[in-house]
Amino acid sequence: MAKRRTSSSAGAFGIPIALKFAVFIAVLVIASMAWQTHTATTEAQARLESEINQSGAAISAAIGAAFDPSWFEGAAGQELIARKLTELRESTGTSRLIDVVVYDSMGRALATATGRSSFARTAERVIGSEGLIDPGVRIVEYRYEDVPVRSFSRGIPGGRVEVYLSAAEIERSRRDLADAMTRVSITASIAAALGAYVLAHFLTVPIRTLLRDMRQVSLGDLDHKSQVRTSDELGGLARAFNVMTMGLKSAQELKLSQRAMEHELSLAVQIQTRLLPSETPGLSGFELSRYYAPAKEIGGDYYDFIPLDGGHLGIAVADVSGKGIPAALIMTLTRSLLRMATNGENVPSRSLDRINRSLGPDMSPGMFVTMVYLVLDSGNREARLCRAGHNPPLLYSSKQGKVVSLHPRGIGLGIDREGNRFASELQVQRISFHAGDVLVLYTDGVVEGKNRDGADYSEQRLSSVLASHAAGSAEEISDAIVGDLARHTRGTEPSDDVTLLVLKAL
Repeated sequence: MAKRRTSSSAGAFGIPIALKFAVFIAVLVIASMAWQTHTATTEAQARLESEINQSGAAISAAIGAAFDPSWFEGAAGQELIARKLTELRESTGTSRLIDVVVYDSMGRALATATGRSSFARTAERVIGSEGLIDPGVRIVEYRYEDVPVRSFSRGIPGGRVEVYLSAAEIERSRRDLADAMTRVSITASIAAALGAYVLAHFLTVPIRTLLRDMRQVSLGDLDHKSQVRTSDELGGLARAFNVMTMGLKSAQELKLSQRAMEHELSLAVQIQTRLLPSETPGLSGFELSRYYAPAKEIGGDYYDFIPLDGGHLGIAVADVSGKGIPAALIMTLTRSLLRMATNGENVPSRSLDRINRSLGPDMSPGMFVTMVYLVLDSGNREARLCRAGHNPPLLYSSKQGKVVSLHPRGIGLGIDREGNRFASELQVQRISFHAGDVLVLYTDGVVEGKNRDGADYSEQRLSSVLASHAAGSAEEISDAIVGDLARHTRGTEPSDDVTLLVLKAL
């Protein structure tokens, strides 16, 4: 259930790229049009204001130039002023002119062009007179009977004149232009968004195709190839995807092959382990302990206990050169040859010579087997030992209180294919055991075990541990060696099998 939900959520999408692109373009167009609307409205309003200001200033200047100071004297003069103002209002021919008022030097209204006697004015705002033809004009904007009005005041001999022009046209122009620009902005934004969506939808076709290809591969179809053939970055991405898919297929095939190989190696390790003795034989007057730890890679370590005639016991420890299946096969062959060669034979040198003559012709160049083989006569407390190129056994002498390394001559099995040299160099060493003596047989996985610095465990360290724990039982000695080796190699992966046999005389 959980897996199905995960798959479903993986296939869900948020906002498509085309829609995101369309929204972005629409917002960009709206912002651009809003800025243009603001700019155009501001410029148009400024031009219209300048036109009204120049008109008002011109009218007030004309009145001031034509005004006679004698008109301020008596009622006849006031009637003359009123008549002149009316004529002026009618002669201008502009609908903007609302009224013209003449004030005396005391600020009293003497006459108006409309005959009004009072003016309801609110919300005064002084406007600068820069750029006017008559800089002596003072411009003030009012709300005159709820209509925006601009007053142009100019001093004249004996008083001042004020010209009132309607400013409603400015607000109306601002509203009309804003409405027009808004309609244009909306239309342009919709058109731009649709165009952007169509363009983005077209441009993202390769992306959607590549996405379908990815889904197909995610379902396990590693033979699927993307069909995107564009020459841009998406085409490069599709080609990289195809290369990745081929690499993934190769990696999966390699992984399957490795799993099969690991399974086969596991079976080989099991078979190899089963060929080793399942029990340690009991010996009169001796203790025998064994330890075997295979590495991850199949090695060629081998040990065996072979009952012989007359109550003797053959003990062998061997190591095949190389790793893997070939080493395991050679080890299996060596085990079979050893058991055949020791049948009815208690002399270790003759047994090894038989093995070498049978093994030599079948060995590939560079392949060989090292072995320590001894025949133990527990009744007489002695052993005859041969070493075919193997690591020298260690013998702890309880009388001398020290460890001796045994080095009888001998070369590895399979090196001398004809066998004459092997037989001539093979030496037998006799060992007489006393109570407390300890013999240790091992493979190179013990003395060549490496720590993190790459240093070997060494035969010298093995001898030291043997000497310090020789008073213990065979099992205790084996545990001490294995424990010390584990401390030395802590944190590293063992590269070779570890085989250890401890024989102690009681």
